[in-house]
Amino acid sequence: MRHVSRSLASISIALAFTAVPAAAERSTAPKDKESDLDPQAMEALDRMGAYLRTLKTFEVNAETTDEDVLHDGEKVHYVGKTHLLAKRPGRFRAEVSNDRYDRLYLYDGKNLTLFAKRLNFYSTVPAPSTIGKLADKLERNYGIPMPLVDFFRWGSPGWRARGITAATDLGPSEVEGTTCEHYAFREKDIDWQIWIQQGPNPLPRRLVITTKTDTARPQHTAVYTWNLAPSFNDRSFTFQPPKGSAKVPMAEVETMRRQAQRRTR
Repeated sequence: MRHVSRSLASISIALAFTAVPAAAERSTAPKDKESDLDPQAMEALDRMGAYLRTLKTFEVNAETTDEDVLHDGEKVHYVGKTHLLAKRPGRFRAEVSNDRYDRLYLYDGKNLTLFAKRLNFYSTVPAPSTIGKLADKLERNYGIPMPLVDFFRWGSPGWRARGITAATDLGPSEVEGTTCEHYAFREKDIDWQIWIQQGPNPLPRRLVITTKTDTARPQHTAVYTWNLAPSFNDRSFTFQPPKGSAKVPMAEVETMRRQAQRRTR
């Protein structure tokens, strides 16, 4: 099966813009490369990123749909849910469930535990002191993307949208009863759209990513529901192994690479 990338962290944010009458009415004249980057659309990304960095605690639920492409070209959909609770700088809880797996991530500022519920296995490893550093370590050492990691990286120092070749403001739109502004961005391999809440709280409310490197153009879609005043305590980030669960080591990328090399010799 082939499937779309699920993380904006691995792309320099961009989206495909499908021509619609409203967009066509704005301008039908050919554009040069610079004019393809609507400054208001680019500023909206900066504004959203700056706002997300101000959130010290938040809770978000994501309803996701991922397209896989079968060998004969047929598309199939997989639905999933992600629940995230975060307290900056060093508390994080995420539950990810879909048709393939059901996982719990718990980070208390000192250790990260990853629990595979269906297998009843868990791994615990030492963790750095911040969520951002934890995300880097997970990807670098273990090849594991942290759920909804973009909410912590968007607009942070070192983040750049250099890959964007087109940015368009498509106008107002509604997501689950919330009035948003709909934006479209494009880069070399990825087209994506984002709906950002209007008003003083510019939260991302919907995201659609289209993979252009696959001729079937599979998509990932997510709809986000936010709670900016969640109720929780320290137990929310503490792992208590369920009865009968087994602790296993978390495989490191370098170890897996060496094992693969030995198998090919």
